[in-house]
Amino acid sequence: WEEFYSVFGMIYAIVSGFLLVEVLNRFNKLSEVVEAELNAISDVRDFLIYVDGQPEKKEAVKKELQEYVYSVAKVEWRTMNDDYAVLNSDTSKELYDIMYAVNDLEMSNESDRAALHFLMEKMSSITTLRTERISIANQQLPPRLKHLLVYMSAVLVVAFIINAGMDPWIHCFMVGSITACVHLLYIVIADLNTPFTGLWTISVKPLIELYLSFNDNDNDNAVKPALNKLNKLKRMSV
Repeated sequence: WEEFYSVFGMIYAIVSGFLLVEVLNRFNKLSEVVEAELNAISDVRDFLIYVDGQPEKKEAVKKELQEYVYSVAKVEWRTMNDDYAVLNSDTSKELYDIMYAVNDLEMSNESDRAALHFLMEKMSSITTLRTERISIANQQLPPRLKHLLVYMSAVLVVAFIINAGMDPWIHCFMVGSITACVHLLYIVIADLNTPFTGLWTISVKPLIELYLSFNDNDNDNAVKPALNKLNKLKRMSV
């Protein structure tokens, strides 16, 4: 039994450790990309202040940005959470609408031209980050690796159950401990493998807050439709 525990335990540690590191790295990377995308959207909204005048055109850009945030939170978030759905990583209609709105801005001085250059860079970043977000979200652990982990976990637990050459209480404690550890390890890996559901998740709430922030300075007539959409987003995030 000693040789079996030594060899099998080493293989199990390598496989489970590899899977845990893989899903944890993917989870962290996806979280960073989502945060970077939100920051880029906020930058586009905030740097419109450097464009002189043109309040209607700047409001048009903000409106399209808000629609994009709503699309991500309402449509793309749900699709990324569906293992069987396929989300197109190409530039979306909402992103094109933002580009068209930015392109309509008139550049009358150096400040405007510098602002336009920055806005174009940020739009490029948003497009790249969206593609990266979708690509990472579409990644999943291969089913065979998950099956291998389940099989090896079962073999390990059964091996401890069979090896009963010790005091019954100590044996029960060892079997219970190894079973609990193996079970918790699998739960953590499975939870991290689905970053939008479960206990350890990437929340949609920052998107909701960003969506609402566009209406901080709007009048009541403009806020009411946004609040209706916000309520839908909140129900979806629960």
